[in-house]
Amino acid sequence: QAEASTIARRLEQQYPDTNRGSGILLVPLHEQVAGDARPALLILWSAVALVLLIACSNIANLLLARGASRQKEVAIRTAVGAGRIRILCQLLIESLLLSTLGGGVGLILAFWGTHFLAAGGGYATLRWQGITIDGWVLSFTALVSVIAGIVFGLVPAFSSSRCDLSISLKESSWQEGHGAGGPRLRSMLVISEVALALMLLISAGLLMKSFWLLRQVDPGFKPEGVLTIELSVPESKYPPGPQRTAFFQRVIDRIAALPGVESVGGVNDLPFSGSRTQYSFEIEGRPPGSAQESLNADYRTVSPEYFKAMGIPLFKGREFTPRDNQNAPGVVIINQAMAHRYWPNDEPIGKRLRLRNSLFEMVGIVGNLKHDDLTASDEPEMYVCYLQGDPPPWIFLAVRSKGSLQPLIASVRKAVHEIAPDEPIYNVQPMTERLWNSIAPQQWNTVLLAFFAALALVLAAVGIYGVIAYAVSQRTREIGVRMALGAEPRDVLKLVVREGMTLVLIGLGIGLMGTLALTRFLVSLLYRVRPTDPSIFLIVSLILVAVATLASYIPARKASKVDAMVALRYE
Repeated sequence: QAEASTIARRLEQQYPDTNRGSGILLVPLHEQVAGDARPALLILWSAVALVLLIACSNIANLLLARGASRQKEVAIRTAVGAGRIRILCQLLIESLLLSTLGGGVGLILAFWGTHFLAAGGGYATLRWQGITIDGWVLSFTALVSVIAGIVFGLVPAFSSSRCDLSISLKESSWQEGHGAGGPRLRSMLVISEVALALMLLISAGLLMKSFWLLRQVDPGFKPEGVLTIELSVPESKYPPGPQRTAFFQRVIDRIAALPGVESVGGVNDLPFSGSRTQYSFEIEGRPPGSAQESLNADYRTVSPEYFKAMGIPLFKGREFTPRDNQNAPGVVIINQAMAHRYWPNDEPIGKRLRLRNSLFEMVGIVGNLKHDDLTASDEPEMYVCYLQGDPPPWIFLAVRSKGSLQPLIASVRKAVHEIAPDEPIYNVQPMTERLWNSIAPQQWNTVLLAFFAALALVLAAVGIYGVIAYAVSQRTREIGVRMALGAEPRDVLKLVVREGMTLVLIGLGIGLMGTLALTRFLVSLLYRVRPTDPSIFLIVSLILVAVATLASYIPARKASKVDAMVALRYE
Protein backbone atom coordinates (compact mmCIF):
# COMPACT_ATOMS: atom_id res chain seq x y z
CA GLN A 1 0.00 0.00 0.00
CA ALA A 2 2.85 2.40 0.84
CA GLU A 3 4.52 1.83 -2.54
CA ALA A 4 1.23 2.30 -4.38
CA SER A 5 0.57 5.56 -2.52
CA THR A 6 4.05 6.79 -3.47
CA ILE A 7 3.35 6.02 -7.13
CA ALA A 8 0.04 7.89 -6.92
CA ARG A 9 1.75 10.97 -5.45
CA ARG A 10 4.37 10.95 -8.21
CA LEU A 11 1.68 10.72 -10.88
CA GLU A 12 -0.16 13.61 -9.23
CA GLN A 13 3.00 15.73 -9.38
CA GLN A 14 3.68 14.84 -13.02
CA TYR A 15 0.07 15.19 -14.20
CA PRO A 16 -1.65 17.66 -11.85
CA ASP A 17 -4.47 18.42 -14.29
CA THR A 18 -5.79 14.85 -14.38
CA ASN A 19 -4.40 13.18 -11.24
CA ARG A 20 -4.88 15.89 -8.65
CA GLY A 21 -6.59 14.38 -5.59
CA SER A 22 -6.41 10.83 -6.96
CA GLY A 23 -5.01 7.91 -4.98
CA ILE A 24 -4.67 4.13 -4.94
CA LEU A 25 -6.23 1.75 -2.43
CA LEU A 26 -5.09 -1.87 -2.50
CA VAL A 27 -7.54 -4.56 -1.39
CA PRO A 28 -6.64 -8.28 -1.14
CA LEU A 29 -8.40 -10.37 -3.78
CA HIS A 30 -9.83 -12.74 -1.17
CA GLU A 31 -11.31 -9.81 0.75
CA GLN A 32 -12.74 -8.30 -2.43
CA VAL A 33 -14.42 -11.59 -3.41
CA ALA A 34 -15.47 -12.87 0.00
CA GLY A 35 -16.14 -9.47 1.51
CA ASP A 36 -16.93 -9.44 5.20
CA ALA A 37 -18.44 -12.92 5.15
CA ARG A 38 -16.09 -14.39 7.76
CA PRO A 39 -17.90 -13.06 10.89
CA ALA A 40 -21.26 -14.22 9.55
CA LEU A 41 -19.88 -17.65 8.66
CA LEU A 42 -18.43 -18.04 12.15
CA ILE A 43 -21.79 -17.18 13.67
CA LEU A 44 -23.57 -19.67 11.41
CA TRP A 45 -20.97 -22.31 12.25
CA SER A 46 -21.64 -21.70 15.92
CA ALA A 47 -25.38 -21.99 15.31
CA VAL A 48 -24.93 -25.31 13.52
CA ALA A 49 -22.76 -26.60 16.36
CA LEU A 50 -25.35 -25.60 18.96
CA VAL A 51 -28.16 -27.29 17.02
CA LEU A 52 -26.01 -30.41 16.72
CA LEU A 53 -25.39 -30.40 20.47
CA ILE A 54 -29.12 -30.05 21.17
CA ALA A 55 -29.96 -32.88 18.78
CA CYS A 56 -27.27 -35.09 20.28
CA SER A 57 -28.55 -34.31 23.78
CA ASN A 58 -31.97 -35.51 22.67
CA ILE A 59 -30.47 -38.72 21.30
CA ALA A 60 -28.50 -39.22 24.51
CA ASN A 61 -31.70 -38.79 26.51
CA LEU A 62 -33.42 -41.32 24.27
CA LEU A 63 -30.58 -43.81 24.75
CA LEU A 64 -30.62 -43.27 28.52
CA ALA A 65 -34.35 -43.91 28.67
CA ARG A 66 -34.01 -46.96 26.43
CA GLY A 67 -31.13 -48.24 28.51
CA ALA A 68 -33.12 -47.81 31.71
CA SER A 69 -35.95 -49.89 30.29
CA ARG A 70 -33.45 -52.61 29.29
CA GLN A 71 -31.86 -53.06 32.70
CA LYS A 72 -33.47 -56.46 33.18
CA GLU A 73 -32.36 -57.53 29.69
CA VAL A 74 -28.78 -56.44 30.41
CA ALA A 75 -28.88 -58.23 33.75
CA ILE A 76 -30.02 -61.47 32.09
CA ARG A 77 -27.28 -61.20 29.46
CA THR A 78 -24.73 -60.64 32.20
CA ALA A 79 -26.09 -63.57 34.19
CA VAL A 80 -25.68 -65.95 31.25
CA GLY A 81 -22.05 -64.93 30.75
CA ALA A 82 -21.97 -61.82 28.54
CA GLY A 83 -19.06 -59.56 29.52
CA ARG A 84 -19.50 -55.85 30.14
CA ILE A 85 -17.21 -54.95 27.23
CA ARG A 86 -19.37 -56.96 24.85
CA ILE A 87 -22.55 -55.31 26.11
CA LEU A 88 -20.88 -51.90 25.94
CA CYS A 89 -19.81 -52.49 22.34
CA GLN A 90 -23.32 -53.57 21.36
CA LEU A 91 -24.82 -50.41 22.87
CA LEU A 92 -22.20 -48.23 21.17
CA ILE A 93 -22.90 -49.89 17.82
CA GLU A 94 -26.60 -49.04 18.25
CA SER A 95 -25.62 -45.43 18.98
CA LEU A 96 -23.35 -45.31 15.91
CA LEU A 97 -26.13 -46.70 13.73
CA LEU A 98 -28.42 -43.90 14.87
CA SER A 99 -25.79 -41.21 14.26
CA THR A 100 -24.90 -42.66 10.85
CA LEU A 101 -28.55 -42.74 9.85
CA GLY A 102 -28.89 -39.14 10.99
CA GLY A 103 -25.82 -38.16 8.99
CA GLY A 104 -27.28 -39.78 5.87
CA VAL A 105 -30.56 -37.94 6.27
CA GLY A 106 -28.58 -34.75 6.87
CA LEU A 107 -26.70 -35.22 3.60
CA ILE A 108 -29.96 -35.60 1.71
CA LEU A 109 -31.31 -32.42 3.30
CA ALA A 110 -28.01 -30.62 2.62
CA PHE A 111 -28.11 -31.65 -1.05
CA TRP A 112 -31.64 -30.29 -1.35
CA GLY A 113 -30.80 -27.18 0.66
CA THR A 114 -27.77 -26.16 -1.41
CA HIS A 115 -29.78 -26.52 -4.62
CA PHE A 116 -32.57 -24.46 -3.10
CA LEU A 117 -30.19 -21.70 -2.02
CA ALA A 118 -28.33 -21.70 -5.34
CA ALA A 119 -31.63 -21.29 -7.17
CA GLY A 120 -32.73 -18.45 -4.91
CA GLY A 121 -31.31 -15.74 -7.16
CA GLY A 122 -29.30 -12.63 -6.37
CA TYR A 123 -26.93 -12.79 -3.44
CA ALA A 124 -27.89 -16.38 -2.59
CA THR A 125 -26.99 -17.66 -6.04
CA LEU A 126 -23.69 -15.77 -6.02
CA ARG A 127 -22.63 -17.21 -2.68
CA TRP A 128 -23.97 -20.75 -3.03
CA GLN A 129 -23.51 -21.61 -6.70
CA GLY A 130 -20.02 -23.07 -6.16
CA ILE A 131 -20.95 -25.19 -3.15
CA THR A 132 -21.47 -28.88 -3.84
CA ILE A 133 -21.61 -32.11 -1.87
CA ASP A 134 -18.08 -33.33 -2.65
CA GLY A 135 -15.70 -35.81 -1.07
CA TRP A 136 -14.60 -33.34 1.59
CA VAL A 137 -18.19 -32.77 2.70
CA LEU A 138 -18.89 -36.51 2.76
CA SER A 139 -15.76 -37.16 4.83
CA PHE A 140 -16.56 -34.36 7.25
CA THR A 141 -20.14 -35.59 7.66
CA ALA A 142 -18.96 -39.14 8.31
CA LEU A 143 -16.42 -37.91 10.86
CA VAL A 144 -18.96 -35.76 12.71
CA SER A 145 -21.49 -38.60 12.70
CA VAL A 146 -19.00 -41.06 14.18
CA ILE A 147 -17.75 -38.61 16.81
CA ALA A 148 -21.30 -37.66 17.80
CA GLY A 149 -22.31 -41.32 17.99
CA ILE A 150 -19.36 -42.21 20.21
CA VAL A 151 -19.34 -39.13 22.47
CA PHE A 152 -23.08 -38.99 23.10
CA GLY A 153 -23.53 -42.76 23.11
CA LEU A 154 -20.69 -43.52 25.48
CA VAL A 155 -22.30 -42.26 28.69
CA PRO A 156 -25.67 -44.00 28.07
CA ALA A 157 -23.78 -47.17 27.13
CA PHE A 158 -21.68 -47.09 30.30
CA SER A 159 -24.77 -46.32 32.37
CA SER A 160 -26.78 -49.15 30.82
CA SER A 161 -23.99 -51.73 31.01
CA ARG A 162 -23.43 -51.09 34.70
CA CYS A 163 -26.00 -52.97 36.76
CA ASP A 164 -26.39 -54.99 39.94
CA LEU A 165 -27.76 -58.41 39.05
CA SER A 166 -29.62 -58.97 42.31
CA ILE A 167 -31.33 -55.59 42.14
CA SER A 168 -32.02 -55.47 38.39
CA LEU A 169 -33.59 -58.92 38.29
CA LYS A 170 -35.88 -58.05 41.19
CA GLU A 171 -36.93 -54.59 39.88
CA SER A 172 -40.37 -54.14 38.45
CA SER A 173 -40.76 -52.02 35.35
CA TRP A 174 -41.86 -48.95 37.30
CA GLN A 175 -38.61 -49.01 39.30
CA GLU A 176 -36.25 -49.40 36.37
CA GLY A 177 -36.11 -45.75 35.46
CA HIS A 178 -34.78 -44.76 38.85
CA GLY A 179 -31.65 -46.84 38.82
CA ALA A 180 -28.92 -46.96 36.25
CA GLY A 181 -30.99 -45.00 33.75
CA GLY A 182 -29.76 -41.79 35.31
CA PRO A 183 -32.73 -39.44 35.85
CA ARG A 184 -30.30 -36.80 37.08
CA LEU A 185 -28.26 -37.06 33.89
CA ARG A 186 -31.41 -36.80 31.79
CA SER A 187 -32.38 -33.66 33.67
CA MET A 188 -28.93 -32.18 33.07
CA LEU A 189 -29.26 -32.86 29.36
CA VAL A 190 -32.63 -31.08 29.25
CA ILE A 191 -31.14 -28.11 31.11
CA SER A 192 -28.32 -27.93 28.56
CA GLU A 193 -30.83 -28.09 25.68
CA VAL A 194 -32.81 -25.18 27.10
CA ALA A 195 -29.64 -23.14 27.65
CA LEU A 196 -28.35 -23.76 24.13
CA ALA A 197 -31.75 -23.06 22.57
CA LEU A 198 -31.98 -19.77 24.47
CA MET A 199 -28.57 -18.70 23.18
CA LEU A 200 -29.61 -19.38 19.60
CA LEU A 201 -33.03 -17.78 19.95
CA ILE A 202 -31.67 -14.56 21.44
CA SER A 203 -28.97 -14.34 18.75
CA ALA A 204 -31.62 -14.77 16.05
CA GLY A 205 -33.86 -12.23 17.76
CA LEU A 206 -31.07 -9.65 17.79
CA LEU A 207 -30.39 -10.18 14.08
CA MET A 208 -34.09 -9.99 13.24
CA LYS A 209 -34.48 -6.68 15.06
CA SER A 210 -31.31 -5.38 13.43
CA PHE A 211 -32.55 -6.34 9.96
CA TRP A 212 -35.95 -4.76 10.63
CA LEU A 213 -34.27 -1.48 11.64
CA LEU A 214 -32.02 -1.70 8.57
CA ARG A 215 -35.03 -1.91 6.28
CA GLN A 216 -36.41 1.28 7.82
CA VAL A 217 -33.33 3.31 6.83
CA ASP A 218 -34.03 6.10 4.34
CA PRO A 219 -31.49 5.80 1.47
CA GLY A 220 -31.92 9.49 0.66
CA PHE A 221 -33.72 8.94 -2.65
CA LYS A 222 -36.89 7.30 -3.95
CA PRO A 223 -35.99 3.94 -5.54
CA GLU A 224 -39.55 2.95 -6.44
CA GLY A 225 -40.33 3.26 -10.14
CA VAL A 226 -36.70 3.75 -11.21
CA LEU A 227 -35.00 1.55 -13.80
CA THR A 228 -31.18 1.62 -13.81
CA ILE A 229 -28.93 0.96 -16.79
CA GLU A 230 -25.17 0.82 -17.32
CA LEU A 231 -23.66 1.98 -20.60
CA SER A 232 -19.98 2.15 -21.49
CA VAL A 233 -18.28 3.35 -24.67
CA PRO A 234 -14.77 2.86 -26.12
CA GLU A 235 -12.51 5.86 -25.52
CA SER A 236 -11.09 5.58 -29.03
CA LYS A 237 -14.53 6.14 -30.52
CA TYR A 238 -15.77 8.64 -27.94
CA PRO A 239 -12.75 10.58 -26.61
CA PRO A 240 -13.07 12.78 -23.50
CA GLY A 241 -14.75 16.09 -24.13
CA PRO A 242 -17.83 17.42 -25.92
CA GLN A 243 -18.17 14.41 -28.24
CA ARG A 244 -18.65 11.93 -25.39
CA THR A 245 -20.94 14.29 -23.47
CA ALA A 246 -23.06 14.89 -26.57
CA PHE A 247 -23.43 11.14 -27.13
CA PHE A 248 -24.60 10.53 -23.56
CA GLN A 249 -27.03 13.43 -23.85
CA ARG A 250 -28.52 12.01 -27.07
CA VAL A 251 -29.10 8.70 -25.31
CA ILE A 252 -30.76 10.46 -22.37
CA ASP A 253 -32.99 12.56 -24.64
CA ARG A 254 -34.04 9.50 -26.66
CA ILE A 255 -35.00 7.49 -23.56
CA ALA A 256 -36.79 10.50 -22.07
CA ALA A 257 -39.03 10.60 -25.15
CA LEU A 258 -40.34 7.07 -24.52
CA PRO A 259 -43.99 6.76 -23.41
CA GLY A 260 -44.42 6.61 -19.65
CA VAL A 261 -40.97 7.99 -18.83
CA GLU A 262 -41.07 10.92 -16.42
CA SER A 263 -37.38 11.80 -16.30
CA VAL A 264 -33.94 10.38 -17.06
CA GLY A 265 -30.72 11.16 -15.23
CA GLY A 266 -27.12 10.14 -15.77
CA VAL A 267 -24.31 9.78 -13.24
CA ASN A 268 -20.80 8.36 -13.16
CA ASP A 269 -21.32 6.51 -9.84
CA LEU A 270 -24.83 5.29 -9.08
CA PRO A 271 -25.74 4.41 -5.48
CA PHE A 272 -25.36 0.69 -4.72
CA SER A 273 -23.56 0.04 -8.00
CA GLY A 274 -20.17 -0.70 -6.47
CA SER A 275 -18.64 2.32 -8.21
CA ARG A 276 -17.25 5.25 -6.23
CA THR A 277 -14.96 8.22 -6.95
CA GLN A 278 -13.45 10.65 -4.45
CA TYR A 279 -11.49 13.87 -4.96
CA SER A 280 -9.78 16.41 -2.77
CA PHE A 281 -10.56 20.10 -3.16
CA GLU A 282 -9.69 23.53 -1.80
CA ILE A 283 -12.02 26.21 -0.52
CA GLU A 284 -11.47 29.65 -2.01
CA GLY A 285 -10.29 32.12 0.59
CA ARG A 286 -9.28 29.40 3.03
CA PRO A 287 -5.52 28.75 3.09
CA PRO A 288 -4.58 25.16 2.20
CA GLY A 289 -3.82 23.10 5.28
CA SER A 290 -5.60 25.46 7.67
CA ALA A 291 -8.37 22.95 8.34
CA GLN A 292 -7.87 20.19 10.88
CA GLU A 293 -8.79 17.54 8.32
CA SER A 294 -8.09 16.96 4.65
CA LEU A 295 -10.75 18.28 2.30
CA ASN A 296 -12.17 15.26 0.49
CA ALA A 297 -15.58 14.39 -0.88
CA ASP A 298 -17.22 11.84 -3.14
CA TYR A 299 -17.33 13.16 -6.69
CA ARG A 300 -20.29 12.77 -9.06
CA THR A 301 -20.73 14.02 -12.60
CA VAL A 302 -24.45 14.12 -13.31
CA SER A 303 -26.90 15.21 -15.97
CA PRO A 304 -29.29 18.10 -15.21
CA GLU A 305 -32.27 15.76 -14.61
CA TYR A 306 -30.42 13.37 -12.29
CA PHE A 307 -31.82 14.68 -8.99
CA LYS A 308 -35.37 14.60 -10.32
CA ALA A 309 -34.99 11.10 -11.74
CA MET A 310 -33.60 9.71 -8.48
CA GLY A 311 -35.97 11.64 -6.24
CA ILE A 312 -33.15 13.37 -4.34
CA PRO A 313 -34.55 16.36 -2.40
CA LEU A 314 -33.16 19.86 -2.93
CA PHE A 315 -32.89 21.81 0.34
CA LYS A 316 -31.28 25.07 -0.81
CA GLY A 317 -30.42 26.82 -4.03
CA ARG A 318 -31.10 25.29 -7.43
CA GLU A 319 -30.48 22.17 -9.49
CA PHE A 320 -28.47 22.00 -12.69
CA THR A 321 -29.95 23.22 -15.97
CA PRO A 322 -28.91 22.71 -19.62
CA ARG A 323 -27.40 26.21 -19.45
CA ASP A 324 -24.70 24.88 -17.08
CA ASN A 325 -22.41 23.93 -19.96
CA GLN A 326 -18.81 24.54 -21.05
CA ASN A 327 -19.57 28.17 -21.90
CA ALA A 328 -20.96 28.98 -18.42
CA PRO A 329 -19.11 29.49 -15.12
CA GLY A 330 -18.44 26.27 -13.24
CA VAL A 331 -21.09 25.32 -10.68
CA VAL A 332 -21.28 22.55 -8.11
CA ILE A 333 -23.99 21.15 -5.85
CA ILE A 334 -23.06 19.67 -2.48
CA ASN A 335 -24.93 17.51 0.00
CA GLN A 336 -25.89 18.35 3.58
CA ALA A 337 -23.05 16.33 5.08
CA MET A 338 -20.48 18.34 3.13
CA ALA A 339 -22.12 21.62 4.10
CA HIS A 340 -22.20 20.70 7.80
CA ARG A 341 -18.61 19.43 7.82
CA TYR A 342 -16.85 22.24 5.98
CA TRP A 343 -19.20 25.18 6.62
CA PRO A 344 -20.71 24.38 10.04
CA ASN A 345 -21.36 28.04 10.90
CA ASP A 346 -21.53 29.58 7.46
CA GLU A 347 -23.69 29.62 4.34
CA PRO A 348 -21.93 27.70 1.52
CA ILE A 349 -24.26 28.88 -1.27
CA GLY A 350 -22.39 31.39 -3.40
CA LYS A 351 -18.95 30.38 -2.21
CA ARG A 352 -16.44 28.73 -4.49
CA LEU A 353 -14.14 25.74 -4.29
CA ARG A 354 -11.21 24.67 -6.42
CA LEU A 355 -11.51 21.22 -7.93
CA ARG A 356 -8.87 19.88 -10.33
CA ASN A 357 -7.49 23.35 -11.01
CA SER A 358 -10.92 24.83 -11.79
CA LEU A 359 -13.18 27.03 -9.68
CA PHE A 360 -16.79 25.99 -9.08
CA GLU A 361 -19.47 28.06 -7.40
CA MET A 362 -21.81 26.25 -5.02
CA VAL A 363 -25.38 26.78 -6.21
CA GLY A 364 -27.35 24.15 -4.30
CA ILE A 365 -27.53 21.76 -1.36
CA VAL A 366 -29.22 18.36 -1.72
CA GLY A 367 -29.98 15.58 0.74
CA ASN A 368 -27.56 12.91 1.87
CA LEU A 369 -27.48 9.56 0.07
CA LYS A 370 -26.55 6.10 1.24
CA HIS A 371 -24.13 5.12 -1.49
CA ASP A 372 -22.88 1.60 -0.76
CA ASP A 373 -24.11 0.65 2.68
CA LEU A 374 -27.31 1.56 4.51
CA THR A 375 -25.45 1.31 7.82
CA ALA A 376 -22.73 3.79 6.82
CA SER A 377 -22.66 7.34 8.11
CA ASP A 378 -23.36 10.22 5.71
CA GLU A 379 -20.25 11.33 3.81
CA PRO A 380 -19.57 14.61 1.94
CA GLU A 381 -20.58 14.51 -1.72
CA MET A 382 -20.24 17.05 -4.51
CA TYR A 383 -22.01 17.00 -7.85
CA VAL A 384 -20.72 18.60 -11.05
CA CYS A 385 -22.85 18.90 -14.18
CA TYR A 386 -21.38 16.61 -16.81
CA LEU A 387 -22.00 19.31 -19.43
CA GLN A 388 -19.17 21.23 -17.73
CA GLY A 389 -16.90 18.34 -16.81
CA ASP A 390 -15.41 15.41 -18.60
CA PRO A 391 -17.55 12.34 -17.88
CA PRO A 392 -15.77 8.97 -17.80
CA PRO A 393 -16.35 6.49 -20.65
CA TRP A 394 -19.29 4.98 -18.79
CA ILE A 395 -22.56 6.24 -17.42
CA PHE A 396 -25.33 4.96 -15.18
CA LEU A 397 -28.81 5.96 -16.27
CA ALA A 398 -31.74 6.28 -13.88
CA VAL A 399 -35.08 6.15 -15.73
CA ARG A 400 -38.13 7.12 -13.68
CA SER A 401 -41.35 5.70 -15.08
CA LYS A 402 -45.02 6.15 -14.25
CA GLY A 403 -45.95 2.52 -14.90
CA SER A 404 -44.44 -0.93 -14.71
CA LEU A 405 -40.71 -1.19 -15.34
CA GLN A 406 -40.71 -4.59 -17.04
CA PRO A 407 -42.24 -3.44 -20.36
CA LEU A 408 -39.88 -0.46 -20.34
CA ILE A 409 -36.73 -2.60 -20.52
CA ALA A 410 -37.23 -3.63 -24.16
CA SER A 411 -38.08 -0.05 -25.15
CA VAL A 412 -34.92 1.29 -23.51
CA ARG A 413 -32.73 -1.32 -25.22
CA LYS A 414 -34.28 -0.45 -28.58
CA ALA A 415 -33.82 3.29 -28.01
CA VAL A 416 -30.12 2.91 -27.19
CA HIS A 417 -29.62 0.55 -30.13
CA GLU A 418 -31.06 3.14 -32.51
CA ILE A 419 -28.43 5.68 -31.44
CA ALA A 420 -25.48 3.36 -30.85
CA PRO A 421 -26.07 -0.12 -32.30
CA ASP A 422 -22.54 -1.24 -31.39
CA GLU A 423 -22.65 -0.18 -27.73
CA PRO A 424 -24.30 -2.71 -25.40
CA ILE A 425 -26.16 -1.87 -22.23
CA TYR A 426 -25.98 -4.14 -19.22
CA ASN A 427 -27.08 -4.54 -15.59
CA VAL A 428 -30.58 -3.37 -16.44
CA GLN A 429 -32.48 -3.69 -13.16
CA PRO A 430 -34.85 -1.73 -10.93
CA MET A 431 -33.25 0.52 -8.35
CA THR A 432 -35.21 -1.31 -5.66
CA GLU A 433 -33.39 -4.50 -6.64
CA ARG A 434 -30.00 -2.83 -6.27
CA LEU A 435 -31.05 -1.53 -2.88
CA TRP A 436 -32.36 -4.93 -1.81
CA ASN A 437 -29.16 -6.68 -2.96
CA SER A 438 -27.16 -4.38 -0.70
CA ILE A 439 -28.84 -5.87 2.38
CA ALA A 440 -29.12 -9.42 1.03
CA PRO A 441 -26.19 -10.66 3.18
CA GLN A 442 -27.93 -9.42 6.33
CA GLN A 443 -31.18 -10.98 5.15
CA TRP A 444 -29.62 -14.40 4.58
CA ASN A 445 -27.72 -14.30 7.87
CA THR A 446 -30.97 -13.51 9.65
CA VAL A 447 -33.02 -16.14 7.82
CA LEU A 448 -30.48 -18.92 8.35
CA LEU A 449 -29.91 -18.12 12.01
CA ALA A 450 -33.67 -17.82 12.59
CA PHE A 451 -34.12 -21.24 10.96
CA PHE A 452 -31.51 -22.80 13.23
CA ALA A 453 -33.03 -21.08 16.25
CA ALA A 454 -36.51 -22.38 15.39
CA LEU A 455 -35.06 -25.86 14.95
CA ALA A 456 -33.35 -25.56 18.32
CA LEU A 457 -36.63 -24.49 19.92
CA VAL A 458 -38.44 -27.51 18.47
CA LEU A 459 -35.68 -29.87 19.58
CA ALA A 460 -35.67 -28.38 23.08
CA ALA A 461 -39.45 -28.73 23.30
CA VAL A 462 -39.21 -32.36 22.16
CA GLY A 463 -36.50 -32.98 24.73
CA ILE A 464 -38.55 -31.48 27.55
CA TYR A 465 -41.62 -33.41 26.49
CA GLY A 466 -39.67 -36.64 26.22
CA VAL A 467 -38.10 -36.38 29.66
CA ILE A 468 -41.35 -35.39 31.39
CA ALA A 469 -43.35 -38.05 29.55
CA TYR A 470 -40.80 -40.70 30.44
CA ALA A 471 -40.73 -39.57 34.08
CA VAL A 472 -44.54 -39.75 34.20
CA SER A 473 -44.54 -43.27 32.75
CA GLN A 474 -41.99 -44.37 35.35
CA ARG A 475 -43.98 -42.80 38.19
CA THR A 476 -47.40 -44.15 37.25
CA ARG A 477 -47.72 -46.17 40.46
CA GLU A 478 -46.51 -43.22 42.56
CA ILE A 479 -49.13 -40.99 40.94
CA GLY A 480 -51.76 -43.64 41.61
CA VAL A 481 -50.77 -43.74 45.28
CA ARG A 482 -51.00 -39.95 45.53
CA MET A 483 -54.46 -39.92 43.96
CA ALA A 484 -55.60 -42.84 46.13
CA LEU A 485 -54.55 -40.83 49.19
CA GLY A 486 -56.68 -37.87 48.10
CA ALA A 487 -54.58 -35.88 45.65
CA GLU A 488 -56.65 -33.97 43.10
CA PRO A 489 -55.86 -34.15 39.35
CA ARG A 490 -54.84 -30.50 39.43
CA ASP A 491 -52.33 -31.29 42.18
CA VAL A 492 -50.74 -33.95 39.99
CA LEU A 493 -50.81 -31.52 37.05
CA LYS A 494 -49.03 -28.84 39.09
CA LEU A 495 -46.49 -31.35 40.39
CA VAL A 496 -45.45 -32.56 36.95
CA VAL A 497 -45.45 -29.09 35.35
CA ARG A 498 -43.46 -27.69 38.28
CA GLU A 499 -40.78 -30.33 37.85
CA GLY A 500 -40.54 -29.60 34.15
CA MET A 501 -40.43 -25.84 34.65
CA THR A 502 -37.73 -26.20 37.31
CA LEU A 503 -35.45 -27.68 34.67
CA VAL A 504 -36.43 -24.94 32.23
CA LEU A 505 -35.73 -22.10 34.66
CA ILE A 506 -32.33 -23.52 35.54
CA GLY A 507 -31.59 -23.80 31.82
CA LEU A 508 -32.73 -20.20 31.30
CA GLY A 509 -30.36 -18.97 33.98
CA ILE A 510 -27.40 -20.80 32.48
CA GLY A 511 -28.45 -19.81 28.96
CA LEU A 512 -28.63 -16.12 29.84
CA MET A 513 -25.06 -16.20 31.14
CA GLY A 514 -23.92 -18.01 28.01
CA THR A 515 -25.80 -15.58 25.79
CA LEU A 516 -24.07 -12.57 27.35
CA ALA A 517 -20.76 -14.12 26.32
CA LEU A 518 -21.93 -15.22 22.85
CA THR A 519 -23.69 -12.06 21.67
CA ARG A 520 -20.49 -10.01 21.93
CA PHE A 521 -19.42 -11.71 18.71
CA LEU A 522 -22.57 -10.44 16.99
CA VAL A 523 -21.62 -6.77 17.29
CA SER A 524 -20.25 -6.55 13.73
CA LEU A 525 -23.55 -7.94 12.36
CA LEU A 526 -25.91 -5.70 14.34
CA TYR A 527 -27.27 -2.31 13.33
CA ARG A 528 -28.53 0.04 16.04
CA VAL A 529 -29.13 -2.92 18.36
CA ARG A 530 -27.13 -3.62 21.49
CA PRO A 531 -26.00 -7.23 21.98
CA THR A 532 -27.66 -7.05 25.41
CA ASP A 533 -30.97 -5.62 24.17
CA PRO A 534 -33.34 -6.21 27.14
CA SER A 535 -36.48 -6.38 24.99
CA ILE A 536 -35.10 -9.28 22.92
CA PHE A 537 -33.88 -11.10 26.03
CA LEU A 538 -37.30 -10.75 27.66
CA ILE A 539 -39.39 -11.69 24.61
CA VAL A 540 -37.27 -14.72 23.75
CA SER A 541 -37.25 -15.93 27.35
CA LEU A 542 -41.05 -15.66 27.51
CA ILE A 543 -41.41 -17.56 24.22
CA LEU A 544 -39.14 -20.33 25.46
CA VAL A 545 -40.99 -20.52 28.78
CA ALA A 546 -44.34 -20.71 26.96
CA VAL A 547 -43.15 -23.51 24.66
CA ALA A 548 -41.58 -25.38 27.57
CA THR A 549 -44.77 -25.01 29.61
CA LEU A 550 -46.78 -26.52 26.76
CA ALA A 551 -44.25 -29.35 26.40
CA SER A 552 -44.57 -30.07 30.13
CA TYR A 553 -48.33 -29.62 30.23
CA ILE A 554 -49.15 -32.36 27.69
CA PRO A 555 -47.64 -35.27 29.69
CA ALA A 556 -48.76 -33.61 32.95
CA ARG A 557 -52.35 -33.56 31.75
CA LYS A 558 -52.07 -37.22 30.82
CA ALA A 559 -50.73 -37.98 34.31
CA SER A 560 -53.59 -36.10 35.98
CA LYS A 561 -56.10 -38.38 34.23
CA VAL A 562 -54.56 -41.62 35.54
CA ASP A 563 -57.06 -43.92 37.24
CA ALA A 564 -55.78 -44.66 40.75
CA MET A 565 -56.80 -48.35 40.73
CA VAL A 566 -55.24 -48.95 37.32
CA ALA A 567 -52.07 -47.16 38.37
CA LEU A 568 -51.70 -49.24 41.54
CA ARG A 569 -51.79 -52.40 39.43
CA TYR A 570 -49.34 -50.92 36.85
CA GLU A 571 -46.17 -52.88 36.14
